[in-house]
Amino acid sequence: MQMVKKNSSITQGQLMFFILQAQIGVGILSLPHVLQLTAKGGAWISVLFAGLFLQLVIIIHWALCKLYPSDNIYSFLPKIVGKYLGNLLSLIYSGYFLFTAGMILVRLLEIIHKWMLQETPKWAVLILILVLSIYLVRENLRIITRFFVITSFIIVVMVILSLVGYMNVDFTYIFPITEAGWVNILKTIKDATPAMLGFEILLVFYPMVEGQSNGKLKAVSVANLLTTLFYTFEVFTSLIIFSPEELPLVPEPMLYMLKAFSFHIVDRIDLLFLALWFVITFTSLTAYLYAGIVGLGQLFHKGQHKKSLLYVPFIVFLISFIPDDTFTILYYERMISVAFRILIIGLPIFFLMIGYVRKKRREQTI
Repeated sequence: MQMVKKNSSITQGQLMFFILQAQIGVGILSLPHVLQLTAKGGAWISVLFAGLFLQLVIIIHWALCKLYPSDNIYSFLPKIVGKYLGNLLSLIYSGYFLFTAGMILVRLLEIIHKWMLQETPKWAVLILILVLSIYLVRENLRIITRFFVITSFIIVVMVILSLVGYMNVDFTYIFPITEAGWVNILKTIKDATPAMLGFEILLVFYPMVEGQSNGKLKAVSVANLLTTLFYTFEVFTSLIIFSPEELPLVPEPMLYMLKAFSFHIVDRIDLLFLALWFVITFTSLTAYLYAGIVGLGQLFHKGQHKKSLLYVPFIVFLISFIPDDTFTILYYERMISVAFRILIIGLPIFFLMIGYVRKKRREQTI
């Protein structure tokens, strides 16, 4: 049983903000472009279905955590599949979180280099972001979550800035909504879900959240709902601003849209939006990084996650620095997509079945 220190636990409200910040990240800039290629005017519907699908996965994760309320995934896996296989799987899950953090960093660097710091060396920006992340993740969960809560207002500001685009929209661009057909609309769910990941971190921090299990499920569900609505709004906004012929040619539609507007006080709204997006993506990066080092801390450092910071930054640096072309980045992202299907969907269902059977057996022997 894992003992949680009182000063490192968080409330259910804080959990909601933590998951919200983990889910909203790098994918928001390119998601409208990616979905419209297949779903056309029904791309925003794909996001709604993706949110519904992820809610089902959240319920599975919650049910699994509920069976072992005092343990996180790193401590209950050995109880389900045995010590050696459980520790191996824990290492794999920790690697998944760190690799995802590395790929978030890759996309973050790509956008920063493209829109802001074209002449700055990649390694310099990479080191700067990693130093900021390490400074935050060396603290406990409560301190990290407080930062997430404070920065959550940025999401509201991003929505307000996006409303600027409604000065020049054409709602006919989305019609006919089902032009691509329901098959293609549903098919793009698999393209929308990677951009909305982050809820799986519940597997790591469930025992560190105060309150009853039903309250924890509500907190994560609200976070997923807000994420789904935010992504749906941004995708819908892009669809009614750019014509069906333009959007496939615009990789970051929100930035291109805001670049066309300027005010007396702020000349480049797109750069303001980008600065806000950086903070939101930084929190998502931090959440995955922290989830990964917590696992390494439990596996190798008797629960002291700070000790893993001696080498984890170098691992993440290599993950982020190696891919230097689009094809390699896409290959790595496909790896994450496959890992998501196996580690976040398939295996939790398997673990839940085993855990439920063992629970029934224990109840029968009492």
